[in-house]
Amino acid sequence: MKTNYTILTGIAPSGDGEVHLGNYIGAVKPLLELSQKANKVYFFIADLHALTTIQNRQQLQKNVENVVLSYLSFGIDTEKIVFYRQSDIPQHTELQSIFNNVTPLGLIKRCHAYKDKLQKGIKEDGVNMGLFSYPVLQAADILLYDADYIPVGEDQRQHVEIARDIAISFNRIYGDTFNIPEAYIMPEAAKVIGTDGKRKMSKSLGNIISIFAEENIIRKQIMGSYTDPTRLKPTDPGHVEGNPVFIYHDLINENKAEVIDLKKRYQEGRVGDVEVKEKLYQALLKKFSKERRLYLEYQKNPEKVKQILEIGARKARMDASYKMMQVRDVIGISNKYSFFAYK
Repeated sequence: MKTNYTILTGIAPSGDGEVHLGNYIGAVKPLLELSQKANKVYFFIADLHALTTIQNRQQLQKNVENVVLSYLSFGIDTEKIVFYRQSDIPQHTELQSIFNNVTPLGLIKRCHAYKDKLQKGIKEDGVNMGLFSYPVLQAADILLYDADYIPVGEDQRQHVEIARDIAISFNRIYGDTFNIPEAYIMPEAAKVIGTDGKRKMSKSLGNIISIFAEENIIRKQIMGSYTDPTRLKPTDPGHVEGNPVFIYHDLINENKAEVIDLKKRYQEGRVGDVEVKEKLYQALLKKFSKERRLYLEYQKNPEKVKQILEIGARKARMDASYKMMQVRDVIGISNKYSFFAYK
């Protein structure tokens, strides 16, 4: 990576917007680490993208609240990170409309989200335009801010490549206007296995461990975690490798001596699953005690949260407006009769 670079990333408040352990390891923690080294960071809540699947007012509001409060509670530095909601920056959708005219239809038809719907038996008429044009709006999200790197998982690489293709196409037609960003692929190790022991932790699969849920919910999730199916009773020797509960211990239990002891006793058949899971439950509450407290404080103070988002949106709009005035000029919308200016 460059020494002075700008990164941009966003999160869609899909599902129920709840941030779980897999999100923390795979997205939150890497963002916090990257933001310490980057020259500038843009981080936005992609609430317009959520409209492709969520068409319920109360659900969308709750999802956005969950994501906003979660990331603030994790301690993102809003002095350095430009933190904003996508819907507060109208330039995103304006640029999407312009990009629609330089984006080949075939490029979008090759996108994973669209193809996945068709492969699942959904007819083309059942795919809404929001989902179909999702990559074009995502390109606008990225290219508005001249980011150098876009941190994504391997499954999102295609969307960054599409943004690059659109930028290259635009630049070829109208001249050098947009920076060509690169995907920063997050390590595969960041993919956390779910409590079912089979698939990646995901809200849609119901195999998560929550961070900000009520304690009884978190306990139930942990106690229901898959462990070692060959172990019929606590005195049987158990397997530690690949065992989700011990994977979680390694990730969040800061008492490493306790983890070593639990692993040793588990392999020797001297500790039961219940005790191992109870220790994990206690470790999670301890690790995220500060974050859980902050979440409740932010939840009780919506005006403070609103002010944070307003400041972030103001910064983002300033940069987005500058870029859009360039775009308007090179495509010819701005001319000797123009009087428009972003406010």
